[in-house]
Amino acid sequence: MSECRPLVLMVEDNQDVLRLNQKWLERGGFDTLCAETLAEARRILEGKSPDLVVLDILLPDGNGLEWLPEYKKLCGAPVLLCSGMGEDRHILQGLEAGGDDYIAKPYNVDILVARVKAMWRKEQEGRERMNAALAARTPERVIERGPLKLHILAGRCFMDGADANLTPKQYALLFTLILNEGREVSTKELYESAWGLPANDSTYVIKDHISKLRGKLGINEFTAVTITSEYGSGYRFDLAKL
Repeated sequence: MSECRPLVLMVEDNQDVLRLNQKWLERGGFDTLCAETLAEARRILEGKSPDLVVLDILLPDGNGLEWLPEYKKLCGAPVLLCSGMGEDRHILQGLEAGGDDYIAKPYNVDILVARVKAMWRKEQEGRERMNAALAARTPERVIERGPLKLHILAGRCFMDGADANLTPKQYALLFTLILNEGREVSTKELYESAWGLPANDSTYVIKDHISKLRGKLGINEFTAVTITSEYGSGYRFDLAKL
């Protein structure tokens, strides 16, 4: 399996800043996607799952902080907030709103790249812990269900031989469903398995993640594997009997 460079989504309306950041991040070992508005970011997130996000706060079509709750439904990747508002109260507001780090403009682009690298190291450590916890739940190292193949230690899923490029949360949800094949798994159980936190009102995010998971795998009622909703209270994975 080939190693992929981490993917960074940058949301920034200043084209000069965007091009400069893109150049230096790609030199630093990252692939990049660029959006100049929140609307463009939404469109990108419909089809792509970045590993990290660099988000400007003041954008032509909205405020990045106000968009964060919506973003969290679409993607769980860490967010580095960027803003010309650099007072302590602004930084605290950004972190309390859901940002993982904050950098004030103007900034040294080397510092930006270093911050992104530090966030990526932390994200990798979290993914490794999650993969180890999931792997401990089964003695198998490869799980095959029809066209699906899960490489347990690597935390990667292949559909018909192609890497499905699942996010860690999507992979954890699929893994849990497959281990409970043929049985309904409640949204509470799915949330606690994928997020590693006690379930609360946040279980609403499961629906969005399952929808994107189905899309990436091309799953529907006619495919060899299915993920079906059970009366709105949970989901079930099944392998079709051909």
